[in-house]
Amino acid sequence: MLVREVFSAKDPGAPGHPSYPVYHLVAFVVLVTAHVARAEPCPPAVALTGDDALVAAVGALLGARGITHETPRCPAVRATVERRGLWVVVGIDGPAGVPIERSVREAATAATVIESWTRNDVAAPLLATRAVPALDDVAEHAVVVASPPAARGIQLLAAEETSVASDGTVWQGLQLEACIMLGPICAAARLHGGKVISQPASWDGFGRNGAELYAGIDVPIALGRTRLTPGFAAGYGTMFTRHKSDGERMGIEISGPRAEVHVAFSIPLSAHLALDLVTTGALTQATAMETHGTDAPDPTVVFPDEPRALVRFAVGVRYGAL
Repeated sequence: MLVREVFSAKDPGAPGHPSYPVYHLVAFVVLVTAHVARAEPCPPAVALTGDDALVAAVGALLGARGITHETPRCPAVRATVERRGLWVVVGIDGPAGVPIERSVREAATAATVIESWTRNDVAAPLLATRAVPALDDVAEHAVVVASPPAARGIQLLAAEETSVASDGTVWQGLQLEACIMLGPICAAARLHGGKVISQPASWDGFGRNGAELYAGIDVPIALGRTRLTPGFAAGYGTMFTRHKSDGERMGIEISGPRAEVHVAFSIPLSAHLALDLVTTGALTQATAMETHGTDAPDPTVVFPDEPRALVRFAVGVRYGAL
């Protein structure tokens, strides 16, 4: 009797047991859920680093386009954004970890570059195989890509200078410059020095030399491979005038503030060397006069006034972070 009762007990897994359909339903739900979880595609995502302001701006643009942040389940494209001068540089970890950089003008374009790496539907047409055009067609449609201006570092300029002054004199001299890049601008210090090599007939018997020191700002603008750099500066200068009847160190020194505007056209010769053509317009003001020498100048000699304006032309070599 006992044995009969034992064998008559229903097996919970037997088809006739009341809990049998429940087990099958639970198993079915688990399998379907796992399959859906595995089948759900990962959304495009990016892990963005770099300059805080750019990361925020580019991240907001990517979010509006459906690009999410990195998650544990789904991998993300790793990208950096940073500003170099007037350019926004996008860095992407390419295939096999090889870094790829692109220079763009604004955050919206940077977001488009990053989006092209996160979306297969965008990148696939870009990576599609295409026929290679003939060399003649390539030469005919070649485009010169503008190189970005210097973003950092120091530039040095040495140039030979010729000046034409408002008093009719012609000067020959030297121009030196040191410039430190601060983002899109360059903080510059300039030194001009020279002497009169040609003068009007009324100048007979006089000689004059001078020097000026300026501090100012230059703004490099890329034009293809060349560069146009306008700028302005202010400073202080002196002019020393002597007469042949006086001694070598005797004469009159006139000094005062100076102001100038200039523009340089740079033609690159190498990665760190360029030929510069510089034009400068300068204004002078006399605020102080000093007599040099043990004896007073001959009172019968009338010294010429200093010029009020000079136009300078210089040709030189620029070295540095071009």
